[in-house]
Amino acid sequence: MDYIHILVAARLAQADLKTGDEALEARPEFPMQLFLMRHLLVAVANVADLDTSVRSLYQRHGDLSGIVGPHRKALDFAKYLRNISVGHLNQGLAVKAVEWRPELNKLLRLDEAPAFAVVSFMVLETAINTYVGDDGHRFFDSETDLMYPPDRQRFLNFLGQTVHASLRFTERLADIAIIEGELADYDAAWPGLAIKAGQADFQYLTKGRR
Repeated sequence: MDYIHILVAARLAQADLKTGDEALEARPEFPMQLFLMRHLLVAVANVADLDTSVRSLYQRHGDLSGIVGPHRKALDFAKYLRNISVGHLNQGLAVKAVEWRPELNKLLRLDEAPAFAVVSFMVLETAINTYVGDDGHRFFDSETDLMYPPDRQRFLNFLGQTVHASLRFTERLADIAIIEGELADYDAAWPGLAIKAGQADFQYLTKGRR
């Protein structure tokens, strides 16, 4: 188990989740609200990835599973949204968005910030509505129209609850990683750490390379 990786990932997630959540709770204007929603979807999806990578810890730390388990469906939903509309743009989603929101035929021609924000909003809305199975939507009980206040609030409630659960999970995970990974005592080990830092050899990192 690579506890350094786990600890760094947990702390980065905490930073993204906490700052984004606090900023969104301040009820910013529409463009910033949308930016923060997208930011938090990426942060929550990263926690979903982290959850998958540390499940071997759950046998010894059942409380970790207890924190994240009830929210795993929400994490999977966030991961889907990140993968097709926030972190990446799925080609099929782009086509479906223009079909679902004909206004995009006009908005996509405009090279101005207000139009960009509405385009992003509509693409995210379309992504939400594609999360379907044979029995309908896999998370919500109806289609979502983010321009409709109750639907937008439903989405914000999902996001807020998942962010708060993710924060509890990463806080606990960081505590475990510090103890089990035997993180060096910076003050006591400083001379050796300084020497090692001076010998650092940076290399281009490929996926999976340590």
